[in-house]
Amino acid sequence: MSFRLKTFLGVGLIQVVLLGFMIVTSLQDLRSSNERELMTRAETTVELLASMTADAVVSLDLATLDALVEKGLNNEGLLYIQIRNNNGLVLSEGGDTSVLLSRPFENEQNLAADDDRIDIQAPILVGGANFGTVAIGLSTDVLNHVLAAGTKRMVAIAAAVVVLVAVFGFLLGSFLTRNLYRLKDGAQKVAAGDFGYQIEINGKDEMAVTADAFNQMSRALAEYADQAESERDMAEARRLFAESLLHNAINSVPQAVFITDENGRLTFVNRTAMSVYGLFSDNPVTGCAFQDVVLRLVANAPSSIGESAQKLLEERLQRFETQTEQTWQSAWPDGRVMMHTQRPVPSGGMVMVDTDVTELYQANEKNRLLQQELMETHKLESLGTLASGVAHEINTPTQFIGDNLKFLRGAFEDVMGFVDKLPELDRAGVLAELEELDWEFLKEEIPAALSEAGDGVASIGKIVHSIKEFAHPDDSEKQEVDLERLVETAATVARSQWRHAADLKIEASEPDMTIPCYPGDISQVVINLIVNAADAIGEYAQTHDYETGKGEIRVQLSKTHDSCFIKVIDNGPGMDAATARRIFDMFFTTKAPGKGTGQGLSICKSIVELKHKGRLSVRSAPGKGAEFTIQLPVEPLVAEHASPSAGKAA
Repeated sequence: MSFRLKTFLGVGLIQVVLLGFMIVTSLQDLRSSNERELMTRAETTVELLASMTADAVVSLDLATLDALVEKGLNNEGLLYIQIRNNNGLVLSEGGDTSVLLSRPFENEQNLAADDDRIDIQAPILVGGANFGTVAIGLSTDVLNHVLAAGTKRMVAIAAAVVVLVAVFGFLLGSFLTRNLYRLKDGAQKVAAGDFGYQIEINGKDEMAVTADAFNQMSRALAEYADQAESERDMAEARRLFAESLLHNAINSVPQAVFITDENGRLTFVNRTAMSVYGLFSDNPVTGCAFQDVVLRLVANAPSSIGESAQKLLEERLQRFETQTEQTWQSAWPDGRVMMHTQRPVPSGGMVMVDTDVTELYQANEKNRLLQQELMETHKLESLGTLASGVAHEINTPTQFIGDNLKFLRGAFEDVMGFVDKLPELDRAGVLAELEELDWEFLKEEIPAALSEAGDGVASIGKIVHSIKEFAHPDDSEKQEVDLERLVETAATVARSQWRHAADLKIEASEPDMTIPCYPGDISQVVINLIVNAADAIGEYAQTHDYETGKGEIRVQLSKTHDSCFIKVIDNGPGMDAATARRIFDMFFTTKAPGKGTGQGLSICKSIVELKHKGRLSVRSAPGKGAEFTIQLPVEPLVAEHASPSAGKAA
């Protein structure tokens, strides 16, 4: 249903309702007014007849009464006239008196809706005395004729009004909807993509304003469409450029790149991959299943390396089928070492990259050998440095052992001389010789000299044992080592380096400090940290006096369920943040020229973090000393004997 038809029907319906209400109301008013007029006529007529017949009723002049009745019936609408005396006796009547028999007479005060006549009476009064009544019947046909005529005229007028309203409503609706149809046509054209379409504007009313707004919107849409089209073209050009650039870049990289979709089919293979795997451009693989390409490579592998290549490719296929992110290495029959990575794409599929790391692998191997050689050299240098200190440490007990032995030899010669004289001496002579021999002194000093000599021998043995453990560790694999004993041994070996500068304390948080490690390497790390602390304290002591005359070095040992900690803490000069950040750099040293190579802490960090997978860190502040922390993982030794990883096997 169109808007114009809706407008037409709406206006017509409103007009019909209003006219109907007006007709009903008007007819009700017409009926009421005519009813009142008819009742007034009936009352006037009956009262007039009562006054005209009063004398005749009093005198019982029946002829006059009949004449008056006959004359009264000449009035239009009178159905009957009846005159009765005060006893109810009919004196005269005329007209259709049969209607009186149809129902009992009732003096009506108003007209009932379904009544066809008005029955009304009036008393005959003379000098205030009632001599009878006059009753008349007045027909209501006149009223019905008036109402029928009025209804016909009103309906005719209403019909004419409805027709006129319909005509004018149609014309007005056509005029008002003309611009709406234009707006509709314009909207359809814009919806179809004809941006910028303009509709004709007539007048300056609201519809014209709406049409103007539509034209502005259409022009704006055209501008936006042009801008969007331009930006789309630019974006498409940039996309094509980016795709071309990315395509060329991936084709130019030295890594082999494979990209598959969610169904495992190859969507891209770069030139390096084609070359590395012996694929030829005349036999394209894009669109083929990656599994089929791998199986084809297995089938085409040369017989000389077929078995090895088959194993590598089968492993590659097995890893691809897992559709998970993985990284592994493989050793190829021609001596190359390849690094393989595969990662899922969020939209589906996989990206696989193969990198030839042969040179990097060889360089790492050279670096590893060089680092191992450097560590051994540094260790020998440390042993050389420690050797002089150890010689001094051994020399001290050796000297007092020699002095005690010299004393014991002289005492023995004196005692033997006394023993040789015994056969010739009496009791008094023996006492005199003993007094000359100073036997009381010898009796106390000889056991003390023997005890001191024994302590010196034990001290030398301890030093020699520590040197032996430090110089000949079995570091081919990790061992269960008592960390507290290892630190004590390291401290003993380096005692000559720290005993003059500081007092050293070893503090263990629990009795069992057994962990798996490479004992020789950890001993080397502990000695380096203790010696560095002693050197720092020695330099610091030249400008600062300690209360005890020496500095202090504390080695704290603690252990958790998964880690073991060795903290070497000193009260030396400390260091600022910039120095602390560089302290583990190769060839960086805070010592005076000629006193340090800058390799010790770097090697220590390599031992802890690369070889033991632990962590070596430092915390320090100027004037607050330094705290070096070694964190070593506590893991079962069975891990060292597990089968090689898939990466190594590949």
